[in-house]
Amino acid sequence: MDNSLQDFAQGLKQHLEGLAAAKDEEYNVKTFVDAMAGYLEEAGELGTTEICDFKRTGIQLNGYAINHLGVGKVIDLIVCLHTKIVPPISIHKNEWDAVIKRAIGFIRKSIAGLHLAYEQDFDIYDIAKRIYDDKDQISQVRVFFFTDGITKTIQLEDIEVDGIPVTFQVWDIERIYRMRSSGRKKEPILIDLEGKYGNPLPCLPMPVPNDYYDSYMLIVPGVLLSQIYHDFGERLIERNVRSFLQIRGVNREIKKTITKEPFMFLAYNNGISATAEHIEFLSSTDGVKIIISIKDLQIVNGGQTTASIYHAAQKDRNVDISQVFVQMKLTVIKDPEKMEEMVPTISFCANSQNKIQSADFFSNSPFHRKLEHLSRTEWAPAKEGSHRQSKWFYERARGQYLDMKNKQITPAKKRLFEDDHPKNQLFTKTDLAKFIISWEQHPHIVSRGNQKNFDYFSKTIQDIDIEQVDKNYYYKTIAKAIIFNTINGMVKTKNRANIVTYSMAWISYKMQEQIDLEDIWRNQTIPSMLLDTIKLVINAAHNHITNSPNGEIYSEWSKREECWTSFRDMSIEEFLRL
Repeated sequence: MDNSLQDFAQGLKQHLEGLAAAKDEEYNVKTFVDAMAGYLEEAGELGTTEICDFKRTGIQLNGYAINHLGVGKVIDLIVCLHTKIVPPISIHKNEWDAVIKRAIGFIRKSIAGLHLAYEQDFDIYDIAKRIYDDKDQISQVRVFFFTDGITKTIQLEDIEVDGIPVTFQVWDIERIYRMRSSGRKKEPILIDLEGKYGNPLPCLPMPVPNDYYDSYMLIVPGVLLSQIYHDFGERLIERNVRSFLQIRGVNREIKKTITKEPFMFLAYNNGISATAEHIEFLSSTDGVKIIISIKDLQIVNGGQTTASIYHAAQKDRNVDISQVFVQMKLTVIKDPEKMEEMVPTISFCANSQNKIQSADFFSNSPFHRKLEHLSRTEWAPAKEGSHRQSKWFYERARGQYLDMKNKQITPAKKRLFEDDHPKNQLFTKTDLAKFIISWEQHPHIVSRGNQKNFDYFSKTIQDIDIEQVDKNYYYKTIAKAIIFNTINGMVKTKNRANIVTYSMAWISYKMQEQIDLEDIWRNQTIPSMLLDTIKLVINAAHNHITNSPNGEIYSEWSKREECWTSFRDMSIEEFLRL
């Protein structure tokens, strides 16, 4: 086995064990799935994922995400085989096949009404009910198989379950290692127009070349665009734009034109903007450039157009897209190292007419980059009884912490990195969203899950002047993190996530003027006198959330604004009587 792969697997396991211990949690399959899903979210393979751990006879689920691109819904389901063994062992067919069959079983039973057999507070209730309710609108289910072992011979064909197309992706420790060690955040897409699709595309190049990029105009047949989207799905859509589109509705006019006047599509539609790392041409005697392959195609504007063409044809077999054609502007970035920097900028500019604000471009937005910079440069004061300062680590992109640690050459330098950046001071974008939205007194939104909360958070930072994201803003943000983490460490019950956000929101609402966030930053802990109050609030939050006025399950009750407003208006005297 490659020593580098073994080192990566060992480092990842130790890192995840350390993170779990820092949060006073057990290292288990949920920890591993969360890390793997994070890598794939960063790569644009997955949307924001909800993690669970559900396994019964014939069914299994370890995570899910729901995407709303185009006309149909795409459901991503995650199943995992977690061995905890390093060096990684080979996973044989009898082992992985059983897991895949349990994933298929989950789909089949969800379509048949699996949710009816479980209470609403079960972590698979929401997704099982969603599959049941939306089975006629689901255009595809994608099953992701995760493992910390090594798979060599898995060949999984697409299938249909009760009429719903199901595809499979296998992500073992070796595939994640290859993606991370290549220096890329994602696996590139290679579009073989000539060999696979038999449809090379003539193009018109830009008149004056430059050293930074080349640009070409193309007319793309709707049938070809649909075929490519079928093969690569949302990976085609630049990840920041994909996140934007998930919040918005479907463009009905696109669907109408495809259905009623497909021959007018080229005239009516604004077309597609896309980027690529490299393209290859077919030799032409008349001087016309003909593209035969495109490497790392990313659609930065027109993702909804692309998905709508595909879904319209999939959902209605009577729709003829042979007359649909789309214009495309294809920009090829000459320096691969500039891709991460230039593509989001092109994406933002291309979408400016759609009112996409810079905050919609999540991890690459100025807000997140500024916060990352502050976390790398600002030393937190030493805690009482210690003379050692440390830093909080904002993981703007998943895997940054481990990547930076692994760049330290010697074991001593690795230990020094961990001392400077303790794992209990690492926080991600979804963590940040919980800290801030809880403090801004919207615990019912936090209770709706990571995806909905992060979408809401991204909207709230649209109006923030980047100049305001300074040291003081950062210090207060970390103080909010300290309050949140302190409450989180004090809650041990099953509905922990709901209790924590409600407790923090109440403290913010009732005591914000008495709480000195800068003092919390200076001391890196909350005042001892606040701890007694927090204990009362935690107990009250637990009682309030688990005793809804109409007997509603706490996981649903806590998502309602009424739940928050009724708790918000309770006094400390009422808490004392509980």
